[in-house]
Amino acid sequence: MRYVLLMTKHTSLYLDEDLLHEAGEILGTSGPTGTVRAALENVVRRARLMNLTTWEVEVTPAGLDASRDRRSDVAE
Repeated sequence: MRYVLLMTKHTSLYLDEDLLHEAGEILGTSGPTGTVRAALENVVRRARLMNLTTWEVEVTPAGLDASRDRRSDVAE
């Protein structure tokens, strides 16, 4: 048997209803909980993607060839 613990926090927020409605239309959500959750997920996702742009990766021809070799081994 598998147990899953979901942690939620119930809180009161003062939200601009027009902004909430517009965000819900953009995000394709219904209701304030779904809209706020989707907006938070979107902000976190964007921040993580922006963090990836700061990674410094040095690609050499030899390293690229090795990467291609490993990928072709998996495909076979």
